Amino acid sequence: MAQRTFVQNFNSRLQSSLVIFSFLWLSVAFFWLYRAVTLAGQKIDFFVAIYLFLTILCSLVGFVLAFIDKRRSVRDRPRISEQTLHAFSLAGGWPGTCIGNWIFRHKTQKTSYQAMFWLIVLGHLSIVSYCLYLTWWPANSEAANISKLPSTSLPRINPQPLPPPSGTAE
Repeated sequence: MAQRTFVQNFNSRLQSSLVIFSFLWLSVAFFWLYRAVTLAGQKIDFFVAIYLFLTILCSLVGFVLAFIDKRRSVRDRPRISEQTLHAFSLAGGWPGTCIGNWIFRHKTQKTSYQAMFWLIVLGHLSIVSYCLYLTWWPANSEAANISKLPSTSLPRINPQPLPPPSGTAE
């Protein structure tokens, strides 16, 4: 049996980490969306709710498409196009597609597919990270808390207009 190279080991560990993160992200998305629609709901932005809903729905579709495409490849049937798989990943279904690819060992060796999939995942992770930064970081920072001091604690300064210059220019 051939020994695995460093790159193969690294890729395997990276894939496993992404699968675990995908499970966690889907769990958080489902829980967050569930909390938003219950009676004692958590208030979330409309666009965040749409993104979470698309993530859950497209993940389910991406998981099923990975299963169907793998089954078709084994049986030498017409395949689902990579553009369709990438479209569902791009629409927010990258966690389900990642889990489906890992469980069914689907397109794990195709470099062009994996490269595009990783670009989509990095794009989503950077967007989500930036949105989380905009949502929570300023609210918890020290500068934001200083600006939220009560108005009675600081004296109110009313600006006065400057008097006209006296004297003539020489």
